[in-house]
Amino acid sequence: MSYAVYSTRGFILGSGPSGEASKIYSIYTEDFGLIRAKAQGVRLVQSKLRYSLDDYAFCAFSLVKGREVWRLTGAESVSMTGSDRASSRIRARILSLVRRLVQGEESNAALFKALTALSSEVSPRETAVLAEALSALGYLDLDALQGKPEREVIHAINRAIHETQL
Repeated sequence: MSYAVYSTRGFILGSGPSGEASKIYSIYTEDFGLIRAKAQGVRLVQSKLRYSLDDYAFCAFSLVKGREVWRLTGAESVSMTGSDRASSRIRARILSLVRRLVQGEESNAALFKALTALSSEVSPRETAVLAEALSALGYLDLDALQGKPEREVIHAINRAIHETQL
């Protein structure tokens, strides 16, 4: 029986061990939204996938939809500039928040577009990416914040995060 292989881009939001040599990854993909995918044998020394599958990385994935879980069959790291320490912390904070806020497999093009700023050549401003992400998820109204000083935008972001009750 043959399975369809889906290719998509996405961000690894986190991972955890599964069995002796496998890992389960939380991935926010462009086409499917938040998925959980299992990479078989990725913790073994001879695994070719383990070099591409770092937490908070932006990758191109090959996935197979199984009966109960997605299977990760291939991954290629998309070059991310701004890999300095400050950019890495910003990326980790934003993607950790997305992992907590997004539930289920549902594509959200506006959210993915906001997150792709994290992989752009120019180091993104954390407030701008957070505001766009919260707006895409329905927690913040960007139109009401147009022309406001950054201090008010930060206050609105903090209020929106507080109202999520996470």
